[in-house]
Amino acid sequence: MYVIYRSWNQGILGKSVRHLAEPTVLGWIRDVWHDVSAEDAYDWLNRELGTTVYGLDDLFSKGEPPPQSMQELRTLARTRLPDTYQCNVDEHSMRVLANGLDYDVAYYLVDDAAVAADPERWSFAVHDGPLPEAAGPPPGAAAFTAPTKVTELTDRPPSAEAEVEGEVEGIVYAVLLTCKATHDSIGWNPTYALPGVRLPQFGAALRDLDTSTEEWPLELKVLRLLIGPAEDGIATALERCNRWPDYREISKDQPGPPDSHAAALRLIETVPPELANHRERTVIQVGEQVAQMLIQDGHDCFEQWFFFDDRWAAAHPDLAASLIWFAYHWDPLCSRPHLYLTPCSDNRIRYVAVVGEDGQTYVREAEPRDEPRVWDLRRWSYERPPGDVTTGEVLGTVEIKLQEPSPDSGKFTELEITRTRHGQAVAAMLARHVLRDLQRAAITRITGWLPDDSRYPHGRRFLRMLGEIHKPDDGRSVLVIR
Repeated sequence: MYVIYRSWNQGILGKSVRHLAEPTVLGWIRDVWHDVSAEDAYDWLNRELGTTVYGLDDLFSKGEPPPQSMQELRTLARTRLPDTYQCNVDEHSMRVLANGLDYDVAYYLVDDAAVAADPERWSFAVHDGPLPEAAGPPPGAAAFTAPTKVTELTDRPPSAEAEVEGEVEGIVYAVLLTCKATHDSIGWNPTYALPGVRLPQFGAALRDLDTSTEEWPLELKVLRLLIGPAEDGIATALERCNRWPDYREISKDQPGPPDSHAAALRLIETVPPELANHRERTVIQVGEQVAQMLIQDGHDCFEQWFFFDDRWAAAHPDLAASLIWFAYHWDPLCSRPHLYLTPCSDNRIRYVAVVGEDGQTYVREAEPRDEPRVWDLRRWSYERPPGDVTTGEVLGTVEIKLQEPSPDSGKFTELEITRTRHGQAVAAMLARHVLRDLQRAAITRITGWLPDDSRYPHGRRFLRMLGEIHKPDDGRSVLVIR
């Protein structure tokens, strides 16, 4: 089995990969349970894994038997692991996102067989070291298709060396794993693409693009500025990027990068990076089809910049696909079309009450296209713009974590219902839909946060339609489902 610890201070790739002899997660936990519990669990795991996996030692408890199944392990993990935003467990893996001491961290315990069976999701997670170079795809290799939607850097691709069936040949992908904040710093990194070019000409194409860079990440803006007038590739520009003072974007009021190559060169000559950033440790490798800069950007933390073209991706399709997935999803196995600021999960469901084209309101699971309207609903909590509701408008939303901490329980994480005249009806519609799904999932009670009506209008009606609230002696309310 593999133990993969994803943290910005875990070497040049921002992760530690340890392959253990026991092939399964459950087998390993059961094998080591008594040894770990017999002494300081933190020290034992640190010796065994070669690093400190944040909070994993809290899983083990003295005087209690080890879990007998992955379902028992899931209950233990969701009950004991500290500061967890999300804990996803299936029959072959445990995946955790947590609030670490300095920033978010993620870790995965996964069976050997699961990694082998799903290389498009796990190849990069278990990969250790810089990306391999390649002379080209094997004969007959299929063209690479990104597993998620990519963000094209321009809608006017540069001219290419050839055209195939009316389409411009070649594409360069840019995957930037960057840490911009204490929270939401694992995942959320989209993949950028420039069609019509391959890596040897990527520098010239990037420099000569006739397009706005306003929506580009700072790293790509700086790279473009530091490409010289006669340079085709990006090797020299990456060396210059390593001398850029700071890649943190503190506020929108902060001045942007200079507007010319000459001014950017003057900046890196006169304002060097802080000594604490240790840029001398940065690793830069540039080949014909793949380039990578593993940049030391503050104390012991590295960020990772990867650039590869379609030929490299065709030669390493599993690695390319899993890298793109790894960049955006903290959980390599995430398959839900969740909203942007919703963590990857196997048990977190968001419902929305949406106005259809016929003017009627319907309840369904949320989709990424609902994101702007969900934000509108939040902004309109206290004062909604006047006028009738419109097609696609979200009038209510509720999010629930199922099977947490135990298989028969759940938690609400959000409830928002319009304060218009539609509110009571929307609360009832959401409740009926949610109740049906809770019953199907064999959820008998909701613990933790409950949306009372003092802060959440229509919350009381919503809860009454789901069940009955009990208040035990310890004061923690429990909603018993009908």
